Amino acid sequence: MIAKITKGRRADRALRYDFGPGRDEEHVNPRLVTGNVPGTVEQLAHLIDAHTARRSDISRPIWRCALRAAPDDPILADPTWARIAERYVTRMGYGNCPWVAVRHGDDHIHLTISRVDWTGWLVRDAFDYHRSWPVVRDIERVWKLVDAEERSNRVAPQVTRPERAASRSRGAPRPEREELRVRIRAARDTTRARGRDAFEGALTEAGVEWRTHPSASGGIRGYSFSLPTWRDRDGGQIWVAASKVAKDLCWPRLHADLVASPAPDPDPPTDSPA
Repeated sequence: MIAKITKGRRADRALRYDFGPGRDEEHVNPRLVTGNVPGTVEQLAHLIDAHTARRSDISRPIWRCALRAAPDDPILADPTWARIAERYVTRMGYGNCPWVAVRHGDDHIHLTISRVDWTGWLVRDAFDYHRSWPVVRDIERVWKLVDAEERSNRVAPQVTRPERAASRSRGAPRPEREELRVRIRAARDTTRARGRDAFEGALTEAGVEWRTHPSASGGIRGYSFSLPTWRDRDGGQIWVAASKVAKDLCWPRLHADLVASPAPDPDPPTDSPA
């Protein structure tokens, strides 16, 4: 399970997003799964923001966290997500604060929490990223979920469950991002030290669509990649930045590979004496 923490000023904007259609109409059946604030969406947001306004000296009093299950985890029922949310919120020290958990997809929930507790006391958020790690590992042990830290690939970013489902619906043998990693790395490895033109030619031969992002100096600052069949529901091409395919494909790393000189021959031939 991955916990992504952000901070904000108001709950209403966050909850409008949670209960809305999503950036790409990806939200399905948005619903409240647990929390300690009653009411409709508008009432939830108003109550949390009105309570938080008691501490006008705090610039970012809204604490947000997306708890996302790993792709290999089973789809959890709402009551299970509710118990996970309650355990996480309590152990992070926000149990006495106004908070709600919203679900709008199979693999994750969003927590919206006021850092101002019911008594008006401000709950400190120092080192919350570090404090979250053992709480998430505990949740994985209790509910027998995948250890995301152990499984995470910091070179190849995780492919999410919705992304896998979308690729299956398109009839792709595997998620497009995984396919891109294989093809782009092969193109890089076969053109190492041969420059951009050779690399881009190998990409085209491999069926990878690419485009460059120009830099202010007239060079490039990176690539975006796609596949011919990688389309959204409206037929638009889906592009992904190189670093989102894999971190070793970002431009500084690629550039170093493409211009590096081959290793010298350890035993270079010598001319025979005349």
